[in-house]
Amino acid sequence: MLGIDEIDIQHRGFFELWENECRNADLNNFDQLKNVIVKLENYILEHFKTEEDLLRKSGYADIETHVAQHRFFIQKVSEMKLELNYKNMLLFEKLTMFIKKWFISHIMQTDRKYKDDVMKYLSEKS
Repeated sequence: MLGIDEIDIQHRGFFELWENECRNADLNNFDQLKNVIVKLENYILEHFKTEEDLLRKSGYADIETHVAQHRFFIQKVSEMKLELNYKNMLLFEKLTMFIKKWFISHIMQTDRKYKDDVMKYLSEKS
């Protein structure tokens, strides 16, 4: 992970929530799937808020690009949530692949770019 406790805990929490909710979800029950997506969406919105606040406070120079990626993620998940109305049986698989690919690449690439700035900010703050 990144070595930033608050962010690492949230990243792990997201994946645990995803695993637990998906494992218990009836993939043929679209109301249940919508509830899973809403829980995950709420969790990720809170995470993005925390992360963006840290980026602002640390003075991270490329914050606008980072925030734009967050907005893209939120938009795609919202679009897929709307697709539930059409009872697309492949939607959950599509959503799963999108979240895994995006979130892993986001953590491994984009989040690593702010690591030094945030670590410096946190060390100066304490």
